[in-house]
Amino acid sequence: MKIFTTSLLLLGLLMGCATIGSLGTAANQLDDESRRFSEQLHAERGTGYADSEAAALADAARDFSRAVNDNMSRENLRQVFDRVSERYHRLRNRLDDGNYRDSYERAGFDRVTQAYLDADRALNHP
Repeated sequence: MKIFTTSLLLLGLLMGCATIGSLGTAANQLDDESRRFSEQLHAERGTGYADSEAAALADAARDFSRAVNDNMSRENLRQVFDRVSERYHRLRNRLDDGNYRDSYERAGFDRVTQAYLDADRALNHP
C-alpha cells in the first residue's frame, strides 16, 4: 500500500511538471512571436496605433512568460493572461480594417494567433 501511495504521489508530481512545462513552452512561444510581430510591424509601418498596441501585447506576453517561469499560481497566471488576452483581441479586431490586414499578415500575426491559442489551452485546459 505504501508503494502504491508513493507511486501515485510521484505520478501526480510528474503530471504537474509536465503541465507547467507545456505552459512554460507556450508562454515562451507567445513571448517570442508577439515580440517578432511587434518588431516587424514597427519596421514596416513606422509608429502609430498598431505599433503601440503590438508593443503592448509583446510587453504583456513577456510579463506572462516571466510569471509562468516564476511559478505563479494558476489564479494569478489567469489574471496576467487576461492582460495578454485584452491586448491580443484589440489587435485581432483590427484585422477587419483593410489597412491593417496586409501588414499584419506580412508581420506574422498568424503565428501570434497560434501561440496565443496554445498558451490559452495550456493555461485554461491542461
